[in-house]
Amino acid sequence: MKRFTLVISILCIAGISFGQVTKQGTPAPVKQDPVSFVMDQSQTKASGDIFWSTSFNWGNVETKAWELPAGWEIKDNTDFGNPWIWRSPYDTLGGCCTWQGPSSTFVTPLDGYIVLPADEYNRRDGVGTSNVMDTYIQTPPIDCSSKSSVVVSFKQLFRLCCGTNNLKMMVTNDGGVHWAEYSCLFGLANNRVADLRYQTVEFNISDVAAGLPNVQIRFYQTGNTHYFWMIDDLKLSEAYQNDLVLENYWQDFNGGFDDRIGHINYWPKSQMGQVSATGGNVGDYLFRGAFLNNGIADQEDAKLQVTVLHNGAQVWQDVSDASTIWPIERDTATVNTVFLASDYGDYAFQFNGLSDNTEEVPLNNTVTKGFTVTDTLFHRADFSAESASNTGGWVGGSNGGDMVGVFYDIFNTCEINAITAYISGVTISQIPQFQYVLLKDQGEDGLVEYMATEVIDATLDMRSTWVTLEIQKDGETEFLEPGLYVACVRFWGTVAGDDNGTNGMSIGWDMDNTANGYTYNYQSVGGGWFNTGKMNLIGIGINATGAPTQAAVTFNVDMNKLISTSEFNPATDKVDVSGLAQGAVAMTDADADGIFTGTMDAMPVGKWVEYSYTINGNPEGKPMAVAVTHKRRVTYFNTFSDVFNFGRTATSFNCDMTDEIAAGRFVPGTDTLEINGEGNTWKTIATLSDTDGDQIYTVDVTSAKFGMELRYKYSINDDKEAYPLTGDPYRTLMVRYQNKLNDKYNAQSTSGTNPLDVATSVRVYPNPSNGKFTVSISNQAPATMDISILNMQGQVVYNKRIADVTEHNETIDNQLSKGVYFIRINNGTEVKTQKVVVQ
Repeated sequence: MKRFTLVISILCIAGISFGQVTKQGTPAPVKQDPVSFVMDQSQTKASGDIFWSTSFNWGNVETKAWELPAGWEIKDNTDFGNPWIWRSPYDTLGGCCTWQGPSSTFVTPLDGYIVLPADEYNRRDGVGTSNVMDTYIQTPPIDCSSKSSVVVSFKQLFRLCCGTNNLKMMVTNDGGVHWAEYSCLFGLANNRVADLRYQTVEFNISDVAAGLPNVQIRFYQTGNTHYFWMIDDLKLSEAYQNDLVLENYWQDFNGGFDDRIGHINYWPKSQMGQVSATGGNVGDYLFRGAFLNNGIADQEDAKLQVTVLHNGAQVWQDVSDASTIWPIERDTATVNTVFLASDYGDYAFQFNGLSDNTEEVPLNNTVTKGFTVTDTLFHRADFSAESASNTGGWVGGSNGGDMVGVFYDIFNTCEINAITAYISGVTISQIPQFQYVLLKDQGEDGLVEYMATEVIDATLDMRSTWVTLEIQKDGETEFLEPGLYVACVRFWGTVAGDDNGTNGMSIGWDMDNTANGYTYNYQSVGGGWFNTGKMNLIGIGINATGAPTQAAVTFNVDMNKLISTSEFNPATDKVDVSGLAQGAVAMTDADADGIFTGTMDAMPVGKWVEYSYTINGNPEGKPMAVAVTHKRRVTYFNTFSDVFNFGRTATSFNCDMTDEIAAGRFVPGTDTLEINGEGNTWKTIATLSDTDGDQIYTVDVTSAKFGMELRYKYSINDDKEAYPLTGDPYRTLMVRYQNKLNDKYNAQSTSGTNPLDVATSVRVYPNPSNGKFTVSISNQAPATMDISILNMQGQVVYNKRIADVTEHNETIDNQLSKGVYFIRINNGTEVKTQKVVVQ
């Protein structure tokens, strides 16, 4: 056997502390907020009323031009030109490792948002750099003098890497002499996308803002080099009287050897109930919570209550000791007794923050976590892979023979059958192979390779699937004695010119699981084990029986969107579940809430099932050739709640060409009629035809997503129609489940030239310059254009319109200060931008 030494990093577990300068934010419930506006302060009152807000609607989302509003300030403390900027929702963030649009939680994404795109800044002109961000954006003074309380809320999304990450909201009431700091990071580690619960944030800043006339808010990022931080929907409101927030919560499993080992999702019943070496019983759960009083009133007798449901029925409930929490103060709570599951099945842990006060924001003081008692499966993670990982990105990683693994405490002797893992990605060009390995902690000898599966090839059909491999048994080693084990995936891939090879594949990563002290990787080059903080989807299957093999599944599908668009009539239309081996499920809506329900009995526990909802026999995503499917794993207590998945729906385009044919502008059989649009690139979507000779040209297109706005034009031989005569240069369609368009071709004043091909060449020289330079424009056809210069804050420092030109040289001597600027050429349809440096 090979022997490896285990190097374990000692983790410092930070509890909640008080009196620190940097305060923790409040993850607020995700809900639809009102449209952003600025309200007359004299009309506001307490209990959540908004008195100041911005949706960051600072620019033109089409041309991407913007200006910083008066009073706002952006400052980059470095010399690299890496400021906060406004961003159009149609301008996807890029860089070496980013491809990201506005967050799905933003209420007003379509009018733009602010972002610090670190990944783009460190990947200029295709050259990678590692310059640390150090920049802020700051509001103008906000008058809070008439407010007895002030709460700041905003939407955010971030992913950070490669440094000491600091995301802060800062507040001053004296022009910047003193600052209160609030952390927006929530303790999340490198490479982690902000959890959903941290994407809507609230800070009660009453202690530094209430009753004061000159309050300013600053968003400041420093320390990291990569990815992004984006913000939208910034609001100031008065606090609620009663807003008790459950800021954090913990459910700690008694592992037997290590006392509390964090949260477990799936655990065998045979490994529970024994007397723990550290006290209590193996498998008992201890529940804790952390509270913030985010309201104005004292929270009297505040306590944490945990209710446990087993397969939907309550089996246990207890509370913590009560305490009084003053406004903007925090406290922790521990439920007085522990809970030990006694039977197979699905358990739900319902956390609730309670007090004697009448709660006004109940959604932010309750949460539910799940736990399943099985007969055969050890699995720390849940079954959802929010991301993927291997040893790539780690110093010394990304080599053939590397491993990623998850630690398991086995307290009772058991027989191992297999190891299972979720294969997230496969790079087939690297000829990947893998095997599963079980290691055992041998004390002073460290981790020893104990047993393994055969080595197999990774194939494309393994991507995004679970792969279970049986352990090679010898009649002895498969019987695992009590101890600590690591279930691993070892992988190999080939790279030309690299004798060490590479990983060739990646394993699913449960980013919601915070028990990260039990995840490791092994680097074959150098032979080191390291804690990764990434909970991989790797589990152990043992030889055991006793749990139920079948269970009922209740299907719920939300049809309200289709009902609201009159595309589904609850009185006459029929929705069903199809695709199940057990047959179809007819669904009904007994309470008329738009959610249809149906139940299928005797479904196999532990199996993944794929299914589709249908309307009158037409599957989701229809009319298309392939139906959209849902995929779920059946456990002991199952309620599958879905929204009808529209997928990509069909649109029937019909264009009347009668006038064009009569005028000789379109010759049937010779000329071509097309639809152009797709992402505002005017790419050809489809070609129309007239099969019945009625001069109405028709085509069905199935590439549009339900709910999106499709922008399009018709074209004859790629000559775009001049529609409309005023306003935006395209037709629009809000895509529904069924779409039929009856249009008439608009010839009017077509130019014969694709407007996006007008500006064919833009040159700036000399570049860099001393502030005097020439912009040279060469067009295919005469066009009217705006020449603008923007500084790094997006402010327009020069603008000139030139009319009906083919060739034009514009010399600019505007006494610009040293720095980086952008030349923008706008022909009304397309914008071309070029960077210029003034030295």
